[in-house]
Amino acid sequence: MSAVLPERIAQAREFKGITKTDLAQALGVSPAAVAQWESGAKSPTSENLAALARYVGFSIAAFQRPFPADVLRLGPLSFRATINAATKRANLQSEQLAKLVAESYGWLAERVALPIPNLPEGGQVQNDVEQAAQSCRRSWNLGDRPILKLGELLESQGILVLRASFGGANIDAFSCRISGRPFIFLGSDKKDRARSRFDAAHELAHLVLHQHYSGYLSESDDHKELERQANSFASAFLMPAEIFRNDVIDSTLNGFLRLKERWGVSVQAMVVRAHQLGIISDSRRTELFRQMSWKGWRKPGGEPLDELVPEVRSSVGKRSIDLLTQNRIIQLWEVPNEVPFPDDVLNVAFGIDADQFDATTQPNIVLLPIVG
Repeated sequence: MSAVLPERIAQAREFKGITKTDLAQALGVSPAAVAQWESGAKSPTSENLAALARYVGFSIAAFQRPFPADVLRLGPLSFRATINAATKRANLQSEQLAKLVAESYGWLAERVALPIPNLPEGGQVQNDVEQAAQSCRRSWNLGDRPILKLGELLESQGILVLRASFGGANIDAFSCRISGRPFIFLGSDKKDRARSRFDAAHELAHLVLHQHYSGYLSESDDHKELERQANSFASAFLMPAEIFRNDVIDSTLNGFLRLKERWGVSVQAMVVRAHQLGIISDSRRTELFRQMSWKGWRKPGGEPLDELVPEVRSSVGKRSIDLLTQNRIIQLWEVPNEVPFPDDVLNVAFGIDADQFDATTQPNIVLLPIVG
């Protein structure tokens, strides 16, 4: 049997979102044994490896798969601040998800031509976020019109947009660059289209403005300022100043609500943007926020007409797999052998559900009886 890689054991545990002690208790071994597996001082027995694989949802082949060198070149990750141990574990879990998805796309890129990343250089205008958002629009030939198909736009520029469930973790979205390829992960738990679109634009801001940072942005001394910049960029990118200013004729909540379908953002985001542009005063902004709080509009999913806002769609992974299967280059049931990661990872990366890997459900597979 090929050697088990200690870094894969650590990755599987962090992807599961558990501590070494948790894993030890689940497998009936000592925490010291798990620490030795992850340090490479000792390797798990065959029985322990099989139990580990079952518990974390990795195949044994995954523990023997070397890390591609380019996947280890991880750009900045835009997580929330690490305020406690639970948040730190959630960040590590999301980081490992990103690495596994990036590795899956590395496999995919050897078989299909993925869109080439086209991120404008935003670092030099970081202190003028409005200009950075305008420059990004110009480089992508967007003009000043509202952006309806935001997911399709981002993916056309080589930014992979993916949906993932973060469970109870305090994560709405995050972004990163791995081996030069930008990724945006959006939460699938909160059903709020307008906020999801703003989250996507916020993460685009991190990719454009803060691409020269390394590690966790949440651990930077200027994290609050980076978040402020990202929010301002998202606002300016989704609502260009001149055209949006001309659209705001009625600055009541109902007036902003009538613009929601056109601009694809929440009333709250429009109120903030209107205040930034000097369309409404400080007192008017405060009053509108008071009214939104009273109506319950500031809660996730609390605003009306969210169903009119276009979804942020992700399609590159699914379309690529469909292309490979339709041309009989690979069958769905073969994918887990090629990319031996948990079903959850393949679902996030390629939009493939676990039951689709069952060869007995595939119409073009003929199963022959075994003759004794």
